[in-house]
Amino acid sequence: MNLAQIIKKEPMEKGWWLEIVSSQPCCTYYFGPFESAQQAILDQDGYIEDLVNEGAQGITVQIQWCKPKELTICPKDELAESFQM
Repeated sequence: MNLAQIIKKEPMEKGWWLEIVSSQPCCTYYFGPFESAQQAILDQDGYIEDLVNEGAQGITVQIQWCKPKELTICPKDELAESFQM
């Protein structure tokens, strides 16, 4: 069983989540849940750094109390283009 299958089987929790949106590729990423908004703020730099290292540009970050339905939301054509070499 791969990681994506494991994540889909585990229900997402409502809590503090980082919502990171990139303009290139056009994607929304959710990281969490965190115990507090303050913890999300402290941990956000590592997630941003990973996305920048993967080539993401135009990044904005929000901390939200939510229960995301998906961890990564990308239009299918954008996601495919981001993996092409």
